[in-house]
Amino acid sequence: MTNSPKRSQKKLHLPGRLAWVRMALNVREKLNIGDKQVIFIWAIVIGALGALCALLFEQGVNTIQMLLTQQDYHQGQKDAFVYLSENRQAWCVLVPAIGGMLAGLTLLFTHRFVPSKATEYMEAVALGNGYVPPKPSLLRSLSAVFSIGSGASIGREGPLVQTAAVAGSALGRLFHLSAPRLRLIVACAAASGMAAAFHTPLAGGLFVSEIVLGALTIDFLAPLLVASCAGYFTMGLFHEPSPIYQLHEEIALSGNHHVLWCVVLGCSASLLARLWLIILKKSRKYLNGKREWLPVRLALAGAMVGAIALIYPEIVGNGKNIITELIHHEFDNATSLAAILLALKIGTVAVVFGVGTVGGALTPSLTIGSVFGFLFSAALTQMGVPGEHAIAYSLVGMAAFFTTAANAPITSLVLVVEFTMAGQMMFPLIIGVLVSYGTSRLTKAQSMYHDSLAFGPRSTFDKPLSLVKLGDVARSEPPVVHPLDKFGTIAAMLIKNPTQTIFVTSPEGKYLGSIVAEDVAAFAKNKELADAILAMDVSRNDMPTLPSDMHLPEALSVFTKSKNYESLALIDPENKNLLGVVNKTDLYMVLSEIMRREKLQ
Repeated sequence: MTNSPKRSQKKLHLPGRLAWVRMALNVREKLNIGDKQVIFIWAIVIGALGALCALLFEQGVNTIQMLLTQQDYHQGQKDAFVYLSENRQAWCVLVPAIGGMLAGLTLLFTHRFVPSKATEYMEAVALGNGYVPPKPSLLRSLSAVFSIGSGASIGREGPLVQTAAVAGSALGRLFHLSAPRLRLIVACAAASGMAAAFHTPLAGGLFVSEIVLGALTIDFLAPLLVASCAGYFTMGLFHEPSPIYQLHEEIALSGNHHVLWCVVLGCSASLLARLWLIILKKSRKYLNGKREWLPVRLALAGAMVGAIALIYPEIVGNGKNIITELIHHEFDNATSLAAILLALKIGTVAVVFGVGTVGGALTPSLTIGSVFGFLFSAALTQMGVPGEHAIAYSLVGMAAFFTTAANAPITSLVLVVEFTMAGQMMFPLIIGVLVSYGTSRLTKAQSMYHDSLAFGPRSTFDKPLSLVKLGDVARSEPPVVHPLDKFGTIAAMLIKNPTQTIFVTSPEGKYLGSIVAEDVAAFAKNKELADAILAMDVSRNDMPTLPSDMHLPEALSVFTKSKNYESLALIDPENKNLLGVVNKTDLYMVLSEIMRREKLQ
């Protein structure tokens, strides 16, 4: 008798639950949500999540800076080290050394006690299947927090984006997404992190599409831009989304003679970037020794940066303070200082990278390019070229240098424009970027992201098309019901999987049939019919299935003949067990990617 109230209470709630399920199913049918819409929904969710991760990373860096320097992080790293160099000189050297030591110990702990190897987001998207191991990746990001927060002469965008990619990969795996879909989700997270970090909703998506994926097709670019804009919007809820390098005046280059000088600057900046890339490669080769000495190497590199900061505090951090002062005319009468900072920035970034510090090279490369452009302008002034063109050539130098450094002309152009909102500089920037890109092709310069994009875990996307099987691209945990399952179970499964076919299997896992949404929707309008139907009543036995050993082109022909189906069952050809589900959109994504790579090779 004690159980009877519970049974009656459950019966009372059951009709209400069924009514809710029927209503939800009706709404689902009216919205007509397709697979492409679901991709964009995912992009929005991941975009917001990526931005939150980026903001969390930034907060971690700022907290470490405040703890070590005892200065308000809102003042910036340069101001903090100016204070230390004037009042606590020993601490100015110790702060980056301590940060380097903590960063090295974190990396050493990761190598020794975390079995899985960290996968960079570039490897996961460009080469892998979208899986980013959370533990080693987050520990590497923590190491970067210590380095960057203590003033290491390095960028923060790499580990910041990596943190966002970890979150995106984890969420995608939680929902058992297929490899192509998981890969796209990680790319969306990376684009969102970039947009949130640099306030660049367009360049964030272009960065991942052009540099990481190597393709500017609308199928990839559209969800990346949606995620990037979602990240930008989320960031705007916490901070003012103003351009990072706000210009206080209109900048332009007037006169046809400036076209020639932009050509010269584009070529010169490309050659300097080529030299810088060689220096980075050599520094990694000769400075990154035994793993056991990581804490010592990073501490010594930090102490070196701290010692230089006693005289030149501008050298700490990613170089943002240098660009800001440059566009605000604070270097107009300090050309020699700019030249010294250029040499120091090239050297310190190379050393910090070479010893194994986790960080980014994007913002340091932009700093080097902008200072080089400023010095180029100063040389033109000495030659008698009229006009106020220091800031303009700084922007051209920034874009041209990054074009060769990253092998990304479109991203370079858009990035600089979004950084400064200097749309009137579009033509000179295009000239500098195109000349730099052409020069880099002639000199065969490899981008700073080459190793991440060329070496790493290989996956389906790197195989020849003839060797890829459907099992490599299928979702391994498809939505399943059993023959005697009732309407409520079927409808709930359809709501959770709005673009998927629902599969009917025996308790042993044998495929029995498929259920499509339109066959169930009619029953949702009639309560009596809904209460009466079972899964086997609405199951289709005439839908095509795909054997696991089938090749991709054959599967594509099956989808072509069955235009109404977005997904089909993957079947073991021997025992007819259900192995997974193949989605048509995923199939197109894999085919286009493999065919593009084979064409490039």
